[in-house]
Formats: sequence, structure tokens, C-alpha cells
Amino acid sequence: MLRFVNWLRLNIDGVVTLLIAATVILLEVLDKTNAGSNLVSGAILLVLSLLAVTILRDRNRIARLVQESAAVRMLYGAEIDQAHARARRTTDRWIHRGGTGTFLRVTTLPYFLERARAEHQLLTVQVEILDPGNEQLCQAEALYRNSLQPRGDANGRPWTADRIRKQSYATVLACAWYRQQSEFLTVDLALSSALTTYRWDMSDDVVIMNQRGANTPALLFEHGKTQYSDLARELAVSFKQGRPIALGRDTELRPPSEPTIVQTRRVLDQVGLPLPSVYTDDDVVEIVEYALRPVNTF
Repeated sequence: MLRFVNWLRLNIDGVVTLLIAATVILLEVLDKTNAGSNLVSGAILLVLSLLAVTILRDRNRIARLVQESAAVRMLYGAEIDQAHARARRTTDRWIHRGGTGTFLRVTTLPYFLERARAEHQLLTVQVEILDPGNEQLCQAEALYRNSLQPRGDANGRPWTADRIRKQSYATVLACAWYRQQSEFLTVDLALSSALTTYRWDMSDDVVIMNQRGANTPALLFEHGKTQYSDLARELAVSFKQGRPIALGRDTELRPPSEPTIVQTRRVLDQVGLPLPSVYTDDDVVEIVEYALRPVNTF
């Protein structure tokens, strides 16, 4: 409905011309007394109608050409999730850069595991998230999120540095857990020491950028445009500057069985991310919950 209203607003002159012409033609058809004069005026109105149709058609064609040639497209609301879904279907490689990787755990990793199993195809997911070992960085992330969500997340919970750390630990655990379930799925992971206000997702065809937790439109850059290559280079350089995490397949994880408290601690120890000594078993259970049953908090 909104698209129709926008189209009508942009083409109101042509629409009005068509309506007037159609009305007059109809009246003259019904008026049988002035057949001679009506013939000329009817022909004029017919020409005007054809002209209006041509104008509307050309405007639509020009609008399509502009959209196709644009370097960047803006996505709103449901269009963002739809663009992500289309991009995931056909790509062999997915690159994600963001905060704690919530969307990655909710959607991306489960989807690519399912594809790897169904298609027996080699797929790669490259992940760059915040380093949970960097307490100052996690505190800065918590402050940023609270500025976006003064009333807390979707469940009303405020963001804290500890919660940010647990979310990032959960993404590391999720990457190891999903990678362990298929030889066809490779997950490369690096931890960033810098906060980013954008979430980046890149496929073979597009790069999608959107402000994390903001109600602003997302930006979509298509392959073949200069901006796509520039952003691909940016993501590659950023990943190389991150702290690499080696996710081996010889871990103690045994999917589909969920990792135990002991296994979770050992896996994070093995990748060089030992949990803080103050973390209790309840804290570890919370991390496992974030990893395997995540909830979108925005």
C-alpha cells in the first residue's frame, strides 16, 4: 500500500490526465447527437491518453534504471532481513563483522550448517567480533548499547560489561560447536580490539551494512560496483588485524549433545580464552544458553 501511495504521488499528473481523458471519452461515447465534432475531439483525447501512458511507462523505466545503476541501495524494515536471506542462499562464503555476534548465533550459523549438510558443499563463515578478554572494550560496548536502548534490550535488561563478555564468549563457543558438526563447514574467527557501530555482512554478491540496534535504513552494495571491492578490502584488513582464534576439530564438543560446564571451560581454554576465575558454574550455563539458544535482543 505504501509503495502504491509513493508511486501515485510521483505520477499524479499522468494519472489525472488519464482519468480526465477516460471520463471525457466515456461522456462523448454516450452522447450520440454530435457525432461529427465528437470524432475530432475523441481522437485528440485518445492521443493525450496515449501520451500519458507513455509518460508513466518511461518514468517507471527510468526509475528501474536508476535503481540498477545506483552504487548503494537503502533497505527499510523487513527488506533488511529479506536481503540477508537472499544473500545467504547462493553464497559459498559469508563474512560477518559486528559486536557480540547475536544475529550470527540466531540465524547465520544455523543456516549455513543446514546448507552444508543438505548440499554437501564447502561453505566458509568468517567472523569478527569483540574480544571478551578486553574488559575496557566490553564496557565501551555496553555504554554504547545503553545509549541506543536507554530502557534496556527487548526484554528490558540493561547492558553491562559482564553481559557483553558473556555474549562474546558465547559466540566463540557457538562457532566451535557448529564447526564441529560438519566437515563441509569452516568457521574462521578473529577477535577485534575496536568497537564498530555497524554490523557488516558480506556474501559473494552483496555487502549489507546497518547500524546495530538503530532504526535507520541498512545500506546494500552490490558486487561489481567499486564500493563492494572497497568494503571487501576493509573487512579483509580488519580481520587480519584481529586476534586469530584457532578452532580445531579435536575439541571435546560432541554435538548434538550440548557442551557441559567442564567441556565449555576446556574448549575456551584450548582457544586461548580462559574464562575469568570469578565465573561460577551458573555463569558458564548462561554462556551455553546464549550460544545454543540465543534471543535477538534488538
